[in-house]
Amino acid sequence: MPTPLEDILVLDLTRAVAGPIAGRLLADLGARVVKVEPPDADLTRFVVPHVDGFSAYFAHFNAGKECVSMDLTTAAGRDVLLTMVRKADVVLENYRPGVLERLGLGYDVLCGVNPGIIVASVSGWGHGNSRSDRGAFASILHAEAGVTEMVSRRRGGEPYRNDPMSHADTYTGLHALGAVLAALHMRHRTGRGQAVEVSMAESTLMCNDLAATDLTGQDPQIGFKAGQNWAAVYPLTNGRSVTVTLDLTANFGFKAMVKALGRQELRTDPRYARIEDRIHHRAELEATFGEWVSQFDSAEAVEAALGIKSVMAAEVRTVAELAETEWAAERGAFVDVAAGEAATPITVPQSSWRFADAEAGAAHATVVGARGQHNRAVLADLADLDEAALDALEADGVISAGPPIRRPNVPNRG
Repeated sequence: MPTPLEDILVLDLTRAVAGPIAGRLLADLGARVVKVEPPDADLTRFVVPHVDGFSAYFAHFNAGKECVSMDLTTAAGRDVLLTMVRKADVVLENYRPGVLERLGLGYDVLCGVNPGIIVASVSGWGHGNSRSDRGAFASILHAEAGVTEMVSRRRGGEPYRNDPMSHADTYTGLHALGAVLAALHMRHRTGRGQAVEVSMAESTLMCNDLAATDLTGQDPQIGFKAGQNWAAVYPLTNGRSVTVTLDLTANFGFKAMVKALGRQELRTDPRYARIEDRIHHRAELEATFGEWVSQFDSAEAVEAALGIKSVMAAEVRTVAELAETEWAAERGAFVDVAAGEAATPITVPQSSWRFADAEAGAAHATVVGARGQHNRAVLADLADLDEAALDALEADGVISAGPPIRRPNVPNRG
């Protein structure tokens, strides 16, 4: 069965997460994705834990890519890449704005080699503005774009703390994927490539479902409130925990609780007469409801006792526990991939698409390459280099493979 992007070649110059996740998803859609790393490697190769010496974190975002390691600060490395660009459809990069130009690989240069090329740039703050030269990691964007403050405020003013998940990176990768697909579609109409750029800041704002609400200057307390952080988590009788999609201060949630508990007297309790009153006594309501929930030993039992289809309960699980469920097996939600020369496969999440007439996603035979693992095969194919030329590039240190030559650093990452 065909894949949606089987005729597309992507040169992925990105490191860390925001760029690589876009490359991974393009590979899952069938594109041929060549990851071009510097001698010091993608820093996520060093993220622990390692499985047989290979980072599971790196595998998650780089499954299905062919791995080439080339020093683009050299004239020879730049020339090899430009030769590859002639055959490519997309170049992905997440250097800080201006770095690609200083390497002699700006859009004008790439377009001069291949007018159909699409150059997709990911950066922290976007190009051509007062913050363009600032680097950005997810924690920086979470702090600057209101995520860190909002989480604290919505959790009762608890101390600020960084989220362990890199939301800003992953949101941006998804936006970059959309931009690339749109540019490819437009090229189909116009016959021309173009430069597209995506910022982590705007991606984070766009994916914050409460951003527009916050911009009103109001902190909504009355009525239907978006954001499932209003649903509390309660202990079960077996020591596990469950969340129930009820805001007990809202009229619907309060009525559902009263009915489930059979506590009609709560309706006449002045503490709970109005939404405004219930907001001030949220902790007491949650304690009362939590005591009722704690008599059950599963989310299913809680749902059945509530008896309201629109109210759902879910057990708090680890990713590993979800991977062991019947649903995960039925859906194929996780896939084992081979990592470099490691004997032990690494399990990574599968992409979410399922096409009626096409294949998509990482296959069980997918390989996550070691640094430079595919140098010779890829460069022979895409740069038309023979063995003598490859030997010379290797002798000069332009291409290399194996452990990083220098300690990891990311001074130019977007």
